[in-house]
Amino acid sequence: MNLVKSVKIAKKDKQGCKLNLTIEVKADLVNKAFEDGFKKVQEVAQVEGFRKGKAPADMVQKNFTANIKQEALDIVIKEAMGIALSENKIKAVSMPSLTKADFSGFDKDQGFNFEMSVDIAPEFDVKGYKGIKVTKKSELVSDADFDNKMKEVLEYSSKLEEDKDATEVKADSFVVVKYTGEKDGKKEDKYSSENELIDMSAPQTIAGMADAIKGAKKGETKEFESKIDEKTTIKFTVEILELKKKVLPELTDEFVKTMNFTDVATFKAHVREMMGKEAKQLSEQDVVKQIEEALAKENNFELPSSLVDYHTNANVENFIKQFAGQMGGAAAGQKLPEISEEQKKGMAERVRPNVERDLKIGYVIHAVADKEKIQATEDDLNKELATALERNGKTDEDKKKITEFFEKQKHQILASLNERKVFEFLKNSAKITEEKKA
Repeated sequence: MNLVKSVKIAKKDKQGCKLNLTIEVKADLVNKAFEDGFKKVQEVAQVEGFRKGKAPADMVQKNFTANIKQEALDIVIKEAMGIALSENKIKAVSMPSLTKADFSGFDKDQGFNFEMSVDIAPEFDVKGYKGIKVTKKSELVSDADFDNKMKEVLEYSSKLEEDKDATEVKADSFVVVKYTGEKDGKKEDKYSSENELIDMSAPQTIAGMADAIKGAKKGETKEFESKIDEKTTIKFTVEILELKKKVLPELTDEFVKTMNFTDVATFKAHVREMMGKEAKQLSEQDVVKQIEEALAKENNFELPSSLVDYHTNANVENFIKQFAGQMGGAAAGQKLPEISEEQKKGMAERVRPNVERDLKIGYVIHAVADKEKIQATEDDLNKELATALERNGKTDEDKKKITEFFEKQKHQILASLNERKVFEFLKNSAKITEEKKA
């Protein structure tokens, strides 16, 4: 039975991305819904003297009238909503919701009207996507950048040794200390340590520690007070146990061999090559970022609120799960801190602008693709598969897994390739100025 003509949109009101519809349903669809509703109730009806689902129709009709009507109502609303959206080519971005209905008038042989609301994709004429002005960062690796990277490598491999020449604690010293904390004259173990390394140039966990020991000599003891919170003040006694200094290794063939390089020249060539690749990658990422910012600025339109809410909440929940996972691995049996609804609300407020920006850019990219008729093809997909197999298909099992993944994720991969093609189009049409680097 074709019931498409049994559903009609009587009134349509669009406010931004929200579409409010008044739906008229003819009696034939209502009657079919009652028939289907009766069958569903009959399958599970429990009537004394009969097995489940085997009760006579007249007994089911008599004893489960309200249940049948409720099932029929659900069927009518769901089917009518689906027909209304499909036949009128309305692209909903979330589940439609019932906003108004007169349930008292719902019965067999009667038409039924209700109101529904649905969020739809924004409608806009994409603009400002050609000739975007972009300043491309230099991909050159300067000698100064290279020298700084070499220093970082040596810093990373540095060691702390006793500084026999040091006479006192300085602003850049490394100091081993022993300290005790007292509250109201009683020692507090959680504010005490027998052996702790202090980096004087870094922020301290105990406020006032660095200031108190600056200028002190080895073996000297200092006292100071620190306010832990609004109600707690701890008196600390600190003893200087040892003064240390950072010792950097020399950049020699022997040193680079510990990193599997034959000599210094080979190591330097490798580092410079990696820096060049990183500079190119960062430059490309910055170009994309500038294009995205320009697209977002030029195309100002309202987003579906339900979609923004969904992605915002998903971001918050993912963060909470990651945080819980990190905390759970910190210590066995450790109780995780509870995150209040107020804290979740605060997280959502911080995340929401980024979610809105990403969604907006996504819609703009799709609009550009439609306007310029950019579409990833099966040939593009096959080339991507061939590249993946070449890079990662070391064994037959690897190749099988990669091929299966491409088959299962075909639509997602095509969408990603399409987005890539759009950005290539945008970059090719952009007005790019190369940054000059001294």
